[in-house]
Amino acid sequence: MIRKSFLQKIKKDLETYQKERNQIIGSSREILQASKKAIFALQAGKTKEAQLSLTKAEQGLKTLDRKYNKDNRLRFEGSYKAALEEYVEAKTFSLVLAGKNLADFKLANIGPEEYLGGLADLTGELVRQAVLQATRGNQTEIARYRDVCQEVVAFLLDLYLTGSLRQKFDDAKRNLKRLEQIIYDLSLRN
Repeated sequence: MIRKSFLQKIKKDLETYQKERNQIIGSSREILQASKKAIFALQAGKTKEAQLSLTKAEQGLKTLDRKYNKDNRLRFEGSYKAALEEYVEAKTFSLVLAGKNLADFKLANIGPEEYLGGLADLTGELVRQAVLQATRGNQTEIARYRDVCQEVVAFLLDLYLTGSLRQKFDDAKRNLKRLEQIIYDLSLRN
């Protein structure tokens, strides 16, 4: 026979896990949304609004880390990983637009997969920004975005990537090609 106290403990542990998981998913959704809002604001040139959203995302990440990262717990929650990746994309995008080095971004508790995914996604935001800059004829900024994208692709090229990271790497290569095409098109106009 199995002791009822043993089964009750299992039940209680499972209920606690489910409750915490639901809280992590909810908080991760808020972090993801704040990061997306930051990217949208950055694309629109609203840096103060973007900074507020990034700060909100960072506070959410700190709270989750404090409450749930016992025994590296958060590393296995998909919603948390997605939120981290979106945050990395937003934060690195803000650094590039500000002309800062990506090395200024402290990794803290960000895993390599989330960092690489966010970095690869950054290249798509650079293409969007390059299109906006092309309408203004700002070739210098577009060339800078291309250089950043080139560095990202060159770095990812040295890694053995599989699954979604491989897809993101392929997207980053296509984004580099798009940036080069924008520069080429602008040079033909001039």
